[in-house]
Amino acid sequence: MPKLISMGDCIIDFLPSAPKSVKFEAKMGGAPVNVCAAVAKMGGRACFFGKLAADAFGRFLKSEMENLGIDTSLTVVDAECKTGLAFVDLKEDGDRDFFFYRDVPADANLSPDEVDEGIFENGDVLHFCSVSLPESPTRHAIRKAAGCARERGAVVSFDVNVRLNLWKSEDALKAAIDEFLPFADIVKVTDEELAFITGLSDENEGIKCLIGRAPAAKIIFVTKGEKGSAAYDRTLSRTALPAYPAEVVDTTGAGDCFIGSVIAMLLSKEAELSLDGMRKAMELAVRACACVISKKGGAPSMPTRQEAEELK
Repeated sequence: MPKLISMGDCIIDFLPSAPKSVKFEAKMGGAPVNVCAAVAKMGGRACFFGKLAADAFGRFLKSEMENLGIDTSLTVVDAECKTGLAFVDLKEDGDRDFFFYRDVPADANLSPDEVDEGIFENGDVLHFCSVSLPESPTRHAIRKAAGCARERGAVVSFDVNVRLNLWKSEDALKAAIDEFLPFADIVKVTDEELAFITGLSDENEGIKCLIGRAPAAKIIFVTKGEKGSAAYDRTLSRTALPAYPAEVVDTTGAGDCFIGSVIAMLLSKEAELSLDGMRKAMELAVRACACVISKKGGAPSMPTRQEAEELK
C-alpha cells in the first residue's frame, strides 16, 4: 500500500485558552505531523520521519501520534536533544502568530545518515516544508530524502509554509526555497507566500514565475483562506474552489489539512496529478478544512473522510 512519509518538525504547540490569554495548553504541533494526522484520519498510511527528544514532551508526542494512527516506525528518538516549543498567539479572527523556543531541538537534528533510501517505493509521497530548512542536519536529511524519493518513483510534495521568525534573513529563506523547489512534483503556497517568494502581486504572473523555478512541478496549489483555493498545472490552466462555509475558531492546521486531504486521495488512487484529478481531491480538502477551522488545535482536529463528506 502506498504511504506518506512526512519529514520535519513534531513539536509542542502551547495554545492559549482564549485570544490574548497567557494561559496555555500543550498540544502536538508541527506541519509535517499535522499532514500525517490528516492522512491517517482519512484511512491512509502516514509515516512520520523525524527526530523526537527522549524527554517527557517527546514521549507525549510519540504517544499522541500513535493515538492518531500515525506510523512511528521511522521516527528517531535522541536523548541528546530537547523538544522544540512554539507558543501560539491566537488572534480575534482565528488567525495566529508563532513564537519559537529552540535549544538543540530534536526536530532540527535528523542526520542524513539516518535516511535509508530503501524506505521509498513507487507511488509513495514524501512531504516536507520550509520550516525544517534553516541550516541544520535535518535540512540535509530532507535533501537526501527528496533525491532518493524522486529516484524511486515517489511523489514529492513541498509546502512552502513561510515562518520568517525562524530565519536569519528573508534572503536565506528565499534561497532555501529555490534550492528545494526543483525536487517537487507538488508545490503548495498561500497567496501571501506566492507574492513573497516571487515578488509579484498578480497571481497568474506569480504562478508563471514559480513554475519556472520548479521544473518538475506538475501541480501548484494556492490557498487563500476565506477566498478559497486554486490549482494550476504547467500550462497555467487553473481549477478553483471557494472555501466551504464554517465558523472560524482556530485556523491552526488548515493548510496542512488541505494538502493532507489531497495526499490521502493520491495514495488511495482516487486522484492523480492532473487538474481533473486535483479538482476531486480539492472538493474533499475544502470540506475537511472547514471541519478543522471550526475546532481548536491542529492534528487532533483533523476529520475523518466521513466527517468531511457529511459536513452540512
